[in-house]
Amino acid sequence: LVRVVALTVTLLVPVLNELRGLKAIMPQTPHVDQVLIVDGGSTDGSVEWCLAQGYEVVHQTGGPGVRQAYLDAWPKVRGDVVVTFSPDGNSDPERLDSVLTHMRLFSEYDMLIVSRYLFWAHSEDDTPLTRAANWALTRLVNLLFGATYTDALVMYRAYRRWVPEKLGILDLRSARWERQVGRYISWEPMLSIRAAKAGMRVKELPGHEPARIGAKRPGWLLPESRIHHFRCGIAFLRLMAEERWL
Repeated sequence: LVRVVALTVTLLVPVLNELRGLKAIMPQTPHVDQVLIVDGGSTDGSVEWCLAQGYEVVHQTGGPGVRQAYLDAWPKVRGDVVVTFSPDGNSDPERLDSVLTHMRLFSEYDMLIVSRYLFWAHSEDDTPLTRAANWALTRLVNLLFGATYTDALVMYRAYRRWVPEKLGILDLRSARWERQVGRYISWEPMLSIRAAKAGMRVKELPGHEPARIGAKRPGWLLPESRIHHFRCGIAFLRLMAEERWL
């Protein structure tokens, strides 16, 4: 017999002027116990639309960046499992049921990553440059920390609520570190690294990453994005060096 574990789920959604994506994506998500929107200062009606849908909204006040958004929202999280989800189209809502089913059926997993590069999965937002960079950075994580990831960076993942606290992800660093590193790479890379160091039970599922809603078709170098790709890369390299040698 397969034992299904009863778990409550929080869908944690960082938002900054994503009204078009919210309207297109959020109605496709399956029911969860809590949808928690953390808004970084939207001026396009995103907050008003979310409130009209009955979603909880937290206003980001601690500074810029997705990491700070999570930190500001975390005291409001109620679910046993947290799923970090992008409302801009990159996180496929059709994959969410499968993610939650795996977390409920396989209670031994501490974290489940929706990999853009496992088996048949791919990213429509990738360019040859970003695909190579993601591959190289993930391989570095595997080499330095003994992991076997195919995608160490992706936002779309589920984990037990206690995982970030146990791994020290919620601990504030110096203002300089948060400004130079934390604001650019969120906390998913740190989750991947520290979960590997701690020997946590992590599984990857393949998950197609659709194109960002409203973005231009990516070319050869960098896709249209709010991400500062080069700063993110440098911040990630610094993070890996600190986690490995300091």
